[in-house]
Amino acid sequence: MMPTSSHLAIADKSIVIDCGLGVTSGLVNAGYKLTDITHIFITHYHSDHCLELGALLHTAWTAGLSKPVQVYGPPGLDKLWNGFRHMMTFDIELRIVDEGRLPLDDMVAFHTYSDVNAPGEAFSIMYDDDLRVSAIKNNHPPIVETYALRFDAGDKAITFSGDTTYLDAMIDFAKKSDVLVHEAMLSSGIDYVVGQTKTGNEQLRKHLVASHTLASQAGSIAKEADVKCLMLNHLIPPEREISSDDDWLADVKNTFDGHCLIGFDGLKYTI
Repeated sequence: MMPTSSHLAIADKSIVIDCGLGVTSGLVNAGYKLTDITHIFITHYHSDHCLELGALLHTAWTAGLSKPVQVYGPPGLDKLWNGFRHMMTFDIELRIVDEGRLPLDDMVAFHTYSDVNAPGEAFSIMYDDDLRVSAIKNNHPPIVETYALRFDAGDKAITFSGDTTYLDAMIDFAKKSDVLVHEAMLSSGIDYVVGQTKTGNEQLRKHLVASHTLASQAGSIAKEADVKCLMLNHLIPPEREISSDDDWLADVKNTFDGHCLIGFDGLKYTI
């Protein structure tokens, strides 16, 4: 399974949530035009959520992007973009002169969000006539600027947990969502993940336990929030030969008896 990225088609917008490795090819393979992307939201700056942000925007630009993409992320978004721009200066400047392209910077508009409210209190990121996007700060130590996102359009609501340990505030934040996309970990798979480092990394084990949500806990949140569909993503471990769909569903069913989907590359779900 490739790192974390999701696409949301809602309110006549083409939205990307997180830009892990493979997001560009994943969107193309799923049939979405890169030039149609309207918004990108980054939940936090672990590499599996932002590594391909610059490459996605650059590839959309070379594909003929003609309207600015609105990019939202925590503080530090400018450093991420400026680093990519610096790395690709030769290519970008050459294409503008040699191919007559619009300046790349004109095709991207950046917006930084930060939680100035009490922990767990929702705040607005974006609002227009068709779509409202809100966020809460989640709990993914040692990162401080890390967020869950909720998208409301008409009577539809989709919530993305981002990376987080169990969070009570997620229940109210995701309340009545049509879909809750929540990260998940199986306790039975932790030894396998740690073992893959080949070093018996106990520091990694501590991080996993302190920073991620068990599948049964995600189910509990889904039940209390009364969501219509729970979709598990950012699976730990991701390998199906280690943890099958039945393993994931068995853990979730301990706390949630509603509709549950186990994420895989290319999964599509229509409300």
